Amino acid sequence: MTLEETIAKRVFSLSRESLEADRLHVLKRNIMDSYAGICGSLKDRELLRIFDRLAAGPASGSDLDVWGLNRRGSFLDAFFMNAILARRSDLLNTYLSPNGMGGAHPSDNVALVLTLADWRKMNGKELLSAIHTAFYLSAAYATHYHPEPAKYDHDATATFYTALTVGCALGFSLEQLIQVQRIAGMFGLNINQAAVGQMTDWKHCTYASCALRGIEAVKLALAGFQAPPDIYEGPAGVSQFLPHAGAIFDPPPDLERIVFKRWPALVFCQTPIDVALDLSGKIRDKTVIQSILVKTHEVAFRNGAIPGAYHPTSRAGRTHSIPYCVATALLKSVRYEDFDEPWASDGTLNRLMAKVRVVEEPEITKAYPAKSKCVIVASLADGSTLVGKRDYPKGDPSDPLTDTAIEEKLSEYFFFAANKAERDEIIARLWQLEEQESVDWLLAPLKRRLV
Repeated sequence: MTLEETIAKRVFSLSRESLEADRLHVLKRNIMDSYAGICGSLKDRELLRIFDRLAAGPASGSDLDVWGLNRRGSFLDAFFMNAILARRSDLLNTYLSPNGMGGAHPSDNVALVLTLADWRKMNGKELLSAIHTAFYLSAAYATHYHPEPAKYDHDATATFYTALTVGCALGFSLEQLIQVQRIAGMFGLNINQAAVGQMTDWKHCTYASCALRGIEAVKLALAGFQAPPDIYEGPAGVSQFLPHAGAIFDPPPDLERIVFKRWPALVFCQTPIDVALDLSGKIRDKTVIQSILVKTHEVAFRNGAIPGAYHPTSRAGRTHSIPYCVATALLKSVRYEDFDEPWASDGTLNRLMAKVRVVEEPEITKAYPAKSKCVIVASLADGSTLVGKRDYPKGDPSDPLTDTAIEEKLSEYFFFAANKAERDEIIARLWQLEEQESVDWLLAPLKRRLV
């Protein structure tokens, strides 16, 4: 049996499983958290202006609503733009595989499935089932494959699981679920250029670009196209290019491993931000800081301390910069707006950021992924030092956000709500999502014009 056949059989059965109360609760927490991230992204007026131009550009259509515009775009454009909004705020959650392989942002899939729900007029139970499939698959692929060492983006396999998620929601047969993977694989894999060198805002588009190919693969499979078998394990298959584990569903992915973010930044910046905030209250006069040494693990160093992280020039570059995040957190509580102008050009921030040095600490690396530790040593003008440390960021499964904290996060970022009553109603209905006959109430606020 080929790997695509094994995956198709698991997906086929997964979509027919009843979700127990505990799993439903996990999914609702993630949906609420992801909705907050989408709302946060809608603060980005410049991005929405780009969306407006794309929605009105060549081959524009009127197929699906593009969020934040109060207008429709073509089928693929709408999926692409809405998917970007899941990531733009960098508030999205993160799954880190227990075997040290890859990582994924399961909440990327919430925007995709909400757009799918709008198209297919899903009810709450159907929405939960589709999101469960997407989360399960994104975590399973992240546990099986590790794209980055081979210079592919960590989202590279999203083309496969988005195709499977959408195909499953459309009621694909087992044979169609096999074929859609083969077609998706023939579209190729995302390279990792978006995450190296001088980072641009395309970093927020990598999942969305995979989803485009996944949806196109669904359309082709639905029409009856067929692609070569052994798309994973063949002589030129995916497994020849990406390091991989022995089995994809053994053990099955644990969705309770997902890390929720408090701060709109890279997951590996979360612990450094928390530690810097702890230290900030102990240093009243920040001008006495002479140097800041940040000790972290290899994966955080590789993702958050690349050369470009010391002089980031884009929002994505700043949200993925440990030096930028630490300097900001030493000066103030971190907000969405702090990764854009005018804060990015603030003289005090940039002088302090110049004093930050990030190093990989071997002992901290040994503790990862069980722990995501960070130690910060601040050397002061009088020769003294202050040390702050944490084993996990707030929001890690070992120090989880409460349901109330997630509700508060949604309330904070749902800035375009009509009033408090609308915020409260959406929160209340999300906790009862499986009972909702439609999800129009959840989609309607996203369709307002905000630019």
